[in-house]
Parts: sequence; structure tokens; C-alpha cells
Amino acid sequence: MNLFKTYPNLSRLLLFVVLILIALFLPDFLPFPNGTEEVFPFVGLILVVLANWILYKTENKNLDELGFNLKGLNLKYLPIGLALGIIAALLGYYLKSFLTGDKIIFNQGINYLDILKHLYWILPTAAVQEFICRSYGYKKLISIYNLRIANLVAVIVFVSMHNIFNIGIFGAIFYSISIIIGHFVFANALIRSITILFAIGIHWGSNIANNQLFTEEKLSTSILFLEKAAQEEATGFNPLGILLYIITMNLGFILLWIFLNKWRKRKKNQK
Repeated sequence: MNLFKTYPNLSRLLLFVVLILIALFLPDFLPFPNGTEEVFPFVGLILVVLANWILYKTENKNLDELGFNLKGLNLKYLPIGLALGIIAALLGYYLKSFLTGDKIIFNQGINYLDILKHLYWILPTAAVQEFICRSYGYKKLISIYNLRIANLVAVIVFVSMHNIFNIGIFGAIFYSISIIIGHFVFANALIRSITILFAIGIHWGSNIANNQLFTEEKLSTSILFLEKAAQEEATGFNPLGILLYIITMNLGFILLWIFLNKWRKRKKNQK
């Protein structure tokens, strides 16, 4: 307790890290029946939410600080975010296929039940990442230091949560830049709306769109998939081409980032 009194901010940040690590690893040691994660994939989410709740309780606050409650306006941001995330991913998908010359095919045999299942499974994954990267710890860093420091730390953590090292150097660069752009979109969504549900919704939408709805190979959940064009082997290093590819691939999210920057910030006491 003396640590909390002497170094209140540092001690809470360290406790946040410890509680998040416990929340991430504890489910692996809990004696759940086989298949529990498929039926109820929310155990990890419950634990990271609990970690945030504990930290806010040490300051006599609650999860209202993150706009994480059942208030109508906050709840509306979840489906709005879902739609925006899907639209942004779709725009990037179209522009990327235009750049590569791939033909977009509409899937005539969509399995809508599989889409619903993946919506259910992907939601807690997106929410867990938001509660790790853009919740109590993120807002505490903003209050102690500034938004730039908070964004730098959050970006490092967010990138480290994704496997970027098994896809080649250029693949790692492209993927990392996409993740960084994603962070700023999700962070702006939180800051502008004053509810983490908006960030979760956009993250949820982009994940379901990129992994299941708009794909390179045909999946049961694919709404659109690609017929690959014959590609010529790239020769030499073309920085302008690489920059164009990165911008094109992420243009939907870049535009969403700009849109959120122009979004009128919601007042904290707004119902």
C-alpha cells in the first residue's frame, strides 16, 4: 500500500501490466471442458475487463470511464463501429485488387451461419485487444504524460500482439504499418466517442471483413474472393511503388482515420 501512496501512477501502471498478464495466461490453466472456448469464447475478455475494473476501483471510479456500460448511446456505437470497420476494409480490398489486377468474384454459396459463428468468435478477440491496448493503461499514460507517449506505447504493444515475422521483410513492414494505422483509428474512435465500444466495433468489423468476408481464397464465409491475375516477378527496389501499395491497401482505414479526426468529440456528460 505504501507503493500506491508514494508512486500512485507508476504502481497502478505496473499493476495494470501484471493483471493483464494474469488475464491472458490464466485461462490456459483453468479446468474448462474441451470445446468451451468455441461455445463461450469470452473468458479472456471477462478477465481483462475485470483487470480494468480493479484499477479504476483503486481510484474510486468504474468502467464508465471507458464508456463500457449498458447506456443506449454507448451501445449504439458497437454496431456503428462494426459497419464502419467493414466498409473501410471493403474499400481497401477493392483498391488492392485494382492495383494487383486480381478479379473480384462474388461468392454464390455463402454460408451465413458460418458468418454468424465467426462474428461471435471474433468479437471477444477484438475486445480483448482493445482492453489491453486502449483502456485504463492507455488513458493513464495520457493523463501522466501526453497523447504522443500513450500512442507510442500502445503502438508497440499492439504490433507485438500480432505475428509479423513469418511473412518476409516487406510483408512485415506492410503488416506493421497497417497495424499502426489501425491503432490510430481505434484510439480516435475511443477518444471521440468516449466509449471503448466504438473502438471494439470498428476493430470487430475490420477483423471479420479481412479474415472472413473479403478474402483472397474462397471460404464458406467469403462474400467476395479473388481470382488471381498472373503476376510478373518484381525486380529491384521501388520505394514509390511500395508506398503506393501501402496507401492503397490501407486507404479505407486512412479515410476512416481522417473522418474520425473531423468527428465532433462527444461531451463526457452526454447521455
